[in-house]
Amino acid sequence: MARTLIEFKRACREESVPRGRSRCLLKNISLSLREGQKLGVFSDSSKSAQALLECASEVAPLQSGKVDIRANVSWPMPSRGALDGVLTGRQNAKFLQAIYGKPGERREEIARIEELAALETGYFDQPVKTWGTQMRGRFDVALSLIFDFDVYIVSKKFPWSQSSKPQLESLVREAFDRRVAGKTLLLFHQDEEFIGRYCDEAIVIKKGQIAYQGDFSGAQKWFHCNVSKSQNDDDVQDQEFEDSSSTTVEESEDEAQLW
Repeated sequence: MARTLIEFKRACREESVPRGRSRCLLKNISLSLREGQKLGVFSDSSKSAQALLECASEVAPLQSGKVDIRANVSWPMPSRGALDGVLTGRQNAKFLQAIYGKPGERREEIARIEELAALETGYFDQPVKTWGTQMRGRFDVALSLIFDFDVYIVSKKFPWSQSSKPQLESLVREAFDRRVAGKTLLLFHQDEEFIGRYCDEAIVIKKGQIAYQGDFSGAQKWFHCNVSKSQNDDDVQDQEFEDSSSTTVEESEDEAQLW
């Protein structure tokens, strides 16, 4: 029997919203991820799904409950913000390689990061803060694909399809396939084709709780039959609370064509 690598025990997570309010993202989540399991996530709220991923990788705290981690777990891929803007791309790569990489393969792994990021000439040795959004996004993805973990956590921002440069897209796909082969995978993405390509099981989160868990096709069907395609309350509240210009900037970054 495959051993359990991540176990949620009645996990609850909230987020603060304007006007002193709080919003429940996860409510009494109990879930186990086994060795080699490939689990997709459907959700009525992208924030709830992202909260699940962040708690599974220990980058966000719980308000109550517990998450037991019994494996080497990745950050939510791509890294999105784990870089020091003052350091160059090469310096950031060396720092992360020293933590997550293989000691005897430092030169090879850094060269691989540079290749996958496909940065413009000279920018690998320039401070990250001088890069544009697309360049930094490519670097985030490259870093996420280099290091070996027992469990890979993949977020909706992972740019799996980039038709503008098929050769680079092929490199990224091959690197991703190698990394997740035989490993445990927790995947949330708004492209259901991408989820279905890698996951044979899935859960559906509705109003912060796991409403359905089973095989991928069953979860996908349940999601479309039982979860409204209209905006949920979280999205409506966000539009009321947030400045429209900041929302536009965030969306443009998420949807940026990285290659």
